[in-house]
Amino acid sequence: MRIFSGILIAVSITAAPIVWQLAERHFAPAELLPAVDIAPLAQDVAALQDEMARLRSRIDGLDARTSIGLSAAAASPEPERQNPTASDTLRDAFAQVVLIADRRSANDGLTVASPSFLRDLIGLPRNDLTDDCQPATNSTLTDLLVTENVGPIRARMVRPAISSIRQVFANVQVFEPELYDRIQSAGSLCVRLIRGSTSSASAHAYGLAVDINIDGVLDGLADGKTQLGLILLADFFKKEGWIWGAGFSREDSMHFEVSREKLLQWRRQGLI
Repeated sequence: MRIFSGILIAVSITAAPIVWQLAERHFAPAELLPAVDIAPLAQDVAALQDEMARLRSRIDGLDARTSIGLSAAAASPEPERQNPTASDTLRDAFAQVVLIADRRSANDGLTVASPSFLRDLIGLPRNDLTDDCQPATNSTLTDLLVTENVGPIRARMVRPAISSIRQVFANVQVFEPELYDRIQSAGSLCVRLIRGSTSSASAHAYGLAVDINIDGVLDGLADGKTQLGLILLADFFKKEGWIWGAGFSREDSMHFEVSREKLLQWRRQGLI
């Protein structure tokens, strides 16, 4: 019908001058009418009427063929599904190890809280840090530490981090319930030095980091690969203001830690 509408518009534009002249002659005072031979106008009108009739016939034919095609389509049985058990679920792929695409831009918009920033914010967790996990002795930190279930895992972290990661997993449970059921922890609080450092405390030492895996399988370090489930989790953590370790120069994709921006927000709110 859109075709027919377009044709009607074109015909109307063509006929407009003729109709205008007829209207002028019909409504204008007789003494003002010029002597015009209307025979040619009558012929044009007749020609337009013939053209309209011809076009109407062609449109009717198209409508009939369309109706037949629609009827045939409605009568045709739906083709059989080639694989009725196929599904769009990623359930069986969450633990699959894949390459991390563009990992160095994974934390765009967020900043890592450096060891010096954490020391100025809270102080060292303890003065005699080693490469092994030890208890925290800094009273400012120990007063903030709690151990709670945060959904699929149990974690020991500072209170605002516990609330934040609980929100992360609540979102995962809503949008990726199958992934949620397969999340496991590889550790949270661990008061120790950063690997290879002799003086800087790890984010784990402040209860600001957690290591996550899928199905209990630990991710390989610094190989540029990770479990597909961790890639999906990274988006949820980033929206909550957490840094993903896949973006570190030494890739550590099962590691998630609170960003500098999130810590400053908590400081403004009086949470730390």
